[in-house]
Order: sequence, then structure tokens, then C-alpha cells
Amino acid sequence: ATSYYLQVLFPLFAKLEPGAQVPAKGETPPLNSAAHVLLLATAAEFRLVSFSLHVLRDYLAVHELVASAGPQSPVAAAVLGQLTPNVVMLLQGILAFHEPQFARHLQGFYPLFVELMNTESLQIRQTLRDIFSNKISAVLQQRQM
Repeated sequence: ATSYYLQVLFPLFAKLEPGAQVPAKGETPPLNSAAHVLLLATAAEFRLVSFSLHVLRDYLAVHELVASAGPQSPVAAAVLGQLTPNVVMLLQGILAFHEPQFARHLQGFYPLFVELMNTESLQIRQTLRDIFSNKISAVLQQRQM
């Protein structure tokens, strides 16, 4: 279910391009108009970010449980294995954020990114490497200017 939800939210959020004029609150644009799509994208942003934070926190909680329980918790290890592809998809989606979108939400994601670097998943760590080298470095360079 997680992957389907992300597959819906990421494309909607991607339609919210930098500089786009979102309709004013209370304004109801015609269905399927560009303004309507932007309104949906704005709603998707809140849902996507809050859901993503929730998924990353849950993954880290299960990871901590597996690390502390060891082989005595095969169910938690299985859950971790099933969550990993969703976390990778989520991180790849975050990597595709437009720079202003990424910068706006970096404060919430950054501590989780740092914690995720300690996971055993090579795919997660590789995606995080790309996030740190491509996105976070660009945000830091922009702030130094």
C-alpha cells in the first residue's frame, strides 16, 4: 500500500514547479484546469512530506528493534526487509524534488537521513549518498552565496 500511495503523491507533487501560482484559498478552479492541478499538487505536498517522515521514522524504529533483538526477532527482520524497497523508492522520490521544494523540507528530513546512514541496506545508503552529494550540497552552496 505504501508504494501505491507514493506512486500517486510523487507525480502530483512534481507538478508543483517553482514559481507556480497556486490559486488563493477558497478559490475553486475548474476541474482538470492547470489551476486545479496546482491545487491538488499543493495538497499532495503536505500529505507526501508528512507520510514520508512517518515511513522513515517507522523504518528506523524497526531497524533499531532488529539491531537490538538480533536473531531473536525474525518477524521484525522480515518487516524490515519488506520496508526497505519502499524506503528506497521514497528516498529516490525525494532526490527528484525541485531544489526549492527540497530546501523547504530539508530541516525535517535531515536528521532522519543521518540516522538512515547507519542502516545495513546498501541501496538506502547509496541513495542517501546521492541526496547528500547532489541535493544537500547544492542547498548549502546556495545558502553561502
